[in-house]
Amino acid sequence: MTGALAAVWVALAVVAIAVWPRAGTDRARRAWILLLALVFALVLQLAVATVPDDAFVTFRYARNMAEGYGAVYTIGERVEGVPDFLWLVLVTLPRAAFGADIVTGAVVLGVACALGCVVLACLLADRFAPGAGPVAAVLTAGASILAAQGLAGTGTPLFVLLVLAGCLALVTGHPLVGGVLAALAVMTRSDGLVFALLGEVWLVSTAVRRRSSWWAPVGYLLGALVFLVPWWAWETTYYGRAGWSASAHLPYGFLVCALLAVGVAALCGKLGARRARPSPRPRRGLLERRAAGAVALVVCAVSVPVAVAAQQVVRTDRDRLSQATEIGHWLRDRLPAGSSIDTFGNAALAYRAGARMTITGITGPDLEDEYAPVANFGLPVLAAPLAWYDSAQRCEIATEYAERYDVATFRRGGASWLTLYLRADAEARLLAQLTGDARLTYVPCG
Repeated sequence: MTGALAAVWVALAVVAIAVWPRAGTDRARRAWILLLALVFALVLQLAVATVPDDAFVTFRYARNMAEGYGAVYTIGERVEGVPDFLWLVLVTLPRAAFGADIVTGAVVLGVACALGCVVLACLLADRFAPGAGPVAAVLTAGASILAAQGLAGTGTPLFVLLVLAGCLALVTGHPLVGGVLAALAVMTRSDGLVFALLGEVWLVSTAVRRRSSWWAPVGYLLGALVFLVPWWAWETTYYGRAGWSASAHLPYGFLVCALLAVGVAALCGKLGARRARPSPRPRRGLLERRAAGAVALVVCAVSVPVAVAAQQVVRTDRDRLSQATEIGHWLRDRLPAGSSIDTFGNAALAYRAGARMTITGITGPDLEDEYAPVANFGLPVLAAPLAWYDSAQRCEIATEYAERYDVATFRRGGASWLTLYLRADAEARLLAQLTGDARLTYVPCG
């Protein structure tokens, strides 16, 4: 993967340096640069994409929706726990319609959204300074690494895509479309409300200065409310309140870089236009175009060693995700449906354990007061303090579990260990269910 990344980078650098100065007036050359930027962004995504544990909260909601249990994390418990409703709907549809794997579908959709951000950055920059689009595209392609490492499978690329699309709709004079896109951004991330309000303020200011009609802010508001009002009504009815869940992964890094890419490209394009000199063969801002290209390529070059340096972290994250999958499937296969499990907040383990498992949590000594599902579904019969294997047998137990649980350790192969806490009054039954599996061998402590 590292070799492919370097090869793509070299191709992008050679072609861009060769054709950049005249790319603003040659559509074919612009298209080649945009294509190379998309390939570069795709390779970055594949090189460092890691699905964070938080994404599996959305995936568990999506699977329950697709299987007809509703938008819930645990069957029978209506609690709003996802900050990205629109993303939840989008990743649910392929599973509901075709039985597609939710995780794979979410990663593919996220990569497509990140590539869409590269295209929209190009189009948006061209609106401010014709010919500046390729610069913005390459800059955004390099910044797309922020949407891959630890953000794959989340709604972050979709949110950035909607913000860029909303900005493009506003600057091209389509306020109604801009309002719809702003509403979709809010439905993807609650902090999208900031973007929605800024769009309305900007349209009102242009109307006050008589640069547009008052229809623009009115149409924008109507376009937003057509989607937001029924969504808020559904939330209030389904969950008992309209929630504003905090984003687990704030998209500001990728969003700010994408907007800066558009701004820098537009500024370079305008400077080039101002310094244009009349000549028999116009060379509009040749120096600025070369400078912009060099800056874009240098910035993108930084993303290559970052991607290479991140490979160890990426491998670790992918290994842990693989282990969480294996442990979750083991628990799903060995425990009866309806078993109550405390996963210590490990969403990947909870997702792989299956929808039929009741997932709860313990946060303190007053269990019923600290976490309502414990009172609703009963004390978990099993707790998994880690979602992956340890290198040594661990026989100690966390304080909040010590009075009601006993430690049980299981060996995988020769040097990997899994520690579980089994409820003391059900320990014999649980050991009978968990032992006898070739994947993990029970080894008592002491």
